[in-house]
Amino acid sequence: MDNDKTNTKPSEMNPEDLPDVRAFHDEFTRGFLQSMEETRPGYYPFLSGTGAYKMDFPAGGIVGEKGYGRIKKKKEGYLVGIENENGTGSSITINYDSFKIKDHVESYLDNLKDRLGKEVEFKKLEIEDDQQSLYYAYFERNGFYTYAGYLQNEKNHGGIQAVYQIDCGGRQEEVCKENKKAVKDRIIEWMKSIQFINGDEEVSG
Repeated sequence: MDNDKTNTKPSEMNPEDLPDVRAFHDEFTRGFLQSMEETRPGYYPFLSGTGAYKMDFPAGGIVGEKGYGRIKKKKEGYLVGIENENGTGSSITINYDSFKIKDHVESYLDNLKDRLGKEVEFKKLEIEDDQQSLYYAYFERNGFYTYAGYLQNEKNHGGIQAVYQIDCGGRQEEVCKENKKAVKDRIIEWMKSIQFINGDEEVSG
């Protein structure tokens, strides 16, 4: 592969040279993608507009430009709309807050429960990175399968709410039921891909 293309960010490349997937078709979304090389099958490297975290981004996803909001490097919120290969539709809501601290995780989880409108039980998942912690909950409501996660930076300040919803209503219900465990495993792996970028440069701003 051409090294110049490998080292050039997708936003600086000719769209015709990029992978033929939905994420690269959208100009606003391309601005967050760091490479045309997959991090794993079906995902590409994404860097937050705050520069505070990175994650695997689904090939079928688009960041909604109109709903995107950011306050310097302090806060960021946006919705990702996803078209899945099996015909289902999904969405991811991300909210980052640089002021969240590890001593108040329980209150942050309560806030997320209020936001979800559901009294769910969050479980702490085992992850290899000791510089952050991940809490996870799952529930079904009104034809939607909801996977909610909260990540806390254990080294510096900062927390992320990540809510992944799949529309399983109507004709999609059987598709969702057949693939339920595989989808759950895939979404947990995706949540684990979210990583805080700790450094002096992210404290200012």
